[in-house]
Amino acid sequence: CSESIFRIKVSPRKDFSESLMERYELIKTDWNEVNTSVSDKGGVWTLKTSEYSLAINKKSGVMTVKDAKGGSVIREVRFLPEKEGLCGEMRSFINEKYADLKVADNGGGIIGDDNGKFGEVDKHEIPAADAVSILSISMENGERFYGGGSTSRDHIQHRGEFLRMWTTYQQTEIPMPFMMSSRGWGIYNNSTRKSFFDVGNRQKTKFNIINTFDEADFYLMMGKDMPAILNEYTLVTGRTYVLPKWAYGLCFGPNMREEQFDILNDAVHFRQFDVPCDVFWLEPQWMEKRYDFSTKKKWNYDRFSPEPYWMQNQYPKTMHNRLFIGKLRSMGFHLGLWLCEEYDLSIQEEDIIAERTGGKLSGKEHWMDHLTVFMDQGVEGFKLDPARTIDNHTNWEYYNGRTDKEMHNLNQVLLPKQMRELGRKYNGKRTWHHYCGGWSGTQHWTASTSGDNGGGKTALYDQLNLGMSGFLNTSCDVMSVPRELEMQSLHFGLFLPWVQINSWFSMMHPFYYAKEEQDIYRSYVKFRYSLAPYI
Repeated sequence: CSESIFRIKVSPRKDFSESLMERYELIKTDWNEVNTSVSDKGGVWTLKTSEYSLAINKKSGVMTVKDAKGGSVIREVRFLPEKEGLCGEMRSFINEKYADLKVADNGGGIIGDDNGKFGEVDKHEIPAADAVSILSISMENGERFYGGGSTSRDHIQHRGEFLRMWTTYQQTEIPMPFMMSSRGWGIYNNSTRKSFFDVGNRQKTKFNIINTFDEADFYLMMGKDMPAILNEYTLVTGRTYVLPKWAYGLCFGPNMREEQFDILNDAVHFRQFDVPCDVFWLEPQWMEKRYDFSTKKKWNYDRFSPEPYWMQNQYPKTMHNRLFIGKLRSMGFHLGLWLCEEYDLSIQEEDIIAERTGGKLSGKEHWMDHLTVFMDQGVEGFKLDPARTIDNHTNWEYYNGRTDKEMHNLNQVLLPKQMRELGRKYNGKRTWHHYCGGWSGTQHWTASTSGDNGGGKTALYDQLNLGMSGFLNTSCDVMSVPRELEMQSLHFGLFLPWVQINSWFSMMHPFYYAKEEQDIYRSYVKFRYSLAPYI
């Protein structure tokens, strides 16, 4: 790929399986030509660039990486097919380790999704029908490892850990199959299937990547330090999405039972109280039907008036300056809406390919398209709830012919990608949008929170691990902690890349606190705004 990035594929078949990350243009493919030299001596095939060399023993398949001076970077990379005994051992260990994994204790679904179910789950982490293969990489004394997304909430240095790469509510919302070493190299495992990173947990001197497929497709990235490796990783999977400038101020979610006059009153109080704020968003109360997953959703006109009620069936839409959204805008607030989604995201991606190649279109609706009605009314962003994109859909067969084994993790990239593309194509503007699920590449399309995991210690680990995985636009549910820790969480949250305070069922408005806490609240928010020129 470049002087310091090698992409390697291993397959028991003549042809390699197609990478869905590549098919849907989620990873870089337009590489410049690299000057290389190739030698084949003594049973070893060697590829050299100006900076690094990759050698492969043609008999054993063992790979080694050295720098331009001949110094060892990676002593050994070995692909182990399923017939190897370690693969069977790992299958048994994993199925036993995660046999009692509890996804959530919220009545069967994501918090607030009364009809959601986590019932569609595999009975085993690695079903008998799935193959197992392993990438086994040597580790050196003192070598340390960072990355993996939000797969660990105990450490930010992962040597000794066993990490699960499968997007799971309140467990691993944003796994990223990437790890970098203190010895100047990193690896990105280019598969959307479930995998596991055993970073010296079962074998103390081996970093084993356990894939639930009989092929391997991975990138080795080398650099002088970890920032350089992160730069290469995001070169492959996408640079960080940049929100609109105003979205880096305070984003506030009022109580979910508030209606338009309550929220307008909040807006007035924020201004009178001298607490800067740029974004308000509405939770599910804005919808006529609670948790409406369809493309036919409507405003709850009994609670909100984006337009005169008698105009609700008239098109095209526009923002009415004398009504709810227009009045918020006149006070300097931008409005976002909460969304839930459960849809076959491969339809739009396959139609994009069909348009480009002259193929047959699906004739099916694209879920994002119906949101333009709300954008015409003045809505400037969307909160993408995990319900139910983050759920397992074990029995689904997607339009592209794939199953959830390949699509579940991929959906965490496609959802924000299609959200980002909607704004870019419809009005040419970047929208305020965020999503708490993710995978490698999600960082290129959206901002994120660390899920329904509060604003305390768990969220802190997520922010640090995501940052060490190239995901920079992260936040959390600031102040969603025990009462005595709320001001500490506010302090923490207002120094994150972007900041949201989500009241949900609570009342986290600055004017509902005691005088001393009001002053702290105002002081911290104003301090963040004073840093705006440097963000």
